[in-house]
Amino acid sequence: MSSTISQPVELAVEVSAALPFADESNALSATVHVPSAAQAGPPRAVLVCWPGGSYSRAYWDMHIPGHPGYSFAEHMTDRGFVVIAVDPLGVGASSRPSDVDAVNLETMAAAAAEFVRQLRTLMAVGELDSRLAPLEDVPLVAVGHSLGGCLAIVEQALHGSYDAVANLGFTHGGKEVIESDPASGPDEDAATPMQVAIDQAKAFLATGWDAGYGVAPRALHHGWLHAADVPAEVIAADDEKASAWPRQSYVGALLAGHSAAYAGRLTCPVLVAFGDRDVPERPHDDVAFYRASQDVTLLVLSGSAHCHNFAATRIVLWDRLGTWAAAAADHLSGGAASTA
Repeated sequence: MSSTISQPVELAVEVSAALPFADESNALSATVHVPSAAQAGPPRAVLVCWPGGSYSRAYWDMHIPGHPGYSFAEHMTDRGFVVIAVDPLGVGASSRPSDVDAVNLETMAAAAAEFVRQLRTLMAVGELDSRLAPLEDVPLVAVGHSLGGCLAIVEQALHGSYDAVANLGFTHGGKEVIESDPASGPDEDAATPMQVAIDQAKAFLATGWDAGYGVAPRALHHGWLHAADVPAEVIAADDEKASAWPRQSYVGALLAGHSAAYAGRLTCPVLVAFGDRDVPERPHDDVAFYRASQDVTLLVLSGSAHCHNFAATRIVLWDRLGTWAAAAADHLSGGAASTA
């Protein structure tokens, strides 16, 4: 089927008022993908998509010569969803505050929440995109991959931004693919949880740690990011899009129990998805972290490592996510967010 995707538009939203950087102007950059005008009726939902660590919003709209079908945005707009791919604070084209160590998960979540607050206003008055009518009653669904999923969970717990949250690949349990070298730091048995998290973040970022906004060396992580059947050209195209992230976001994500406390506060519908060769050894265990939600769905995607959008089975996940998001929208009484 030929794509009916419309030309995407760029969006920049000033978020300074929500941040602790009084003398700086900070904005989040996003790309808005809308369904074709040929599709009748309002969008099924608006998917606000956050990329994972070492990724920018390009993760959601990959176009690789000779390898079609890797654009999540194209696939989902063809099915009636608005897709808004956002660079988190400190990532990609979004602002990088000068005090990098103040850019932690909570600060990034505050920026994201301000972005979504203004997004809802733009939707309600019909100013999000000239091709869209006012969307006051269309639900907003967070879709986060890996560290972006963690960010969406923190945002939802603190700010209640969304009607539902899809966490694709972030586990609140141990991250066994990331190991610090005992010779390079404190013994983990004697170290505090915070020091362990810092050591693991340093190991993941390698030389990127000292830069503050660091790029993780992708080649070191190919084995768990991609299944063996992902074409080399696809992996190379992915690596070319690597993006720096603020180092404290990794520390927060790796701090034992930190993200789990936020997950336990979500009351909205939650979709949790992992590849069958993903980070957690037992993906089913993650469902228990969302103890306040009465609507938790788990999908374990066969034939997929951690980066699901590059798996041969990616369309299975995308279609299942679309079905879940539409069902969650059907159960909402209106456009107001389900608070955490």
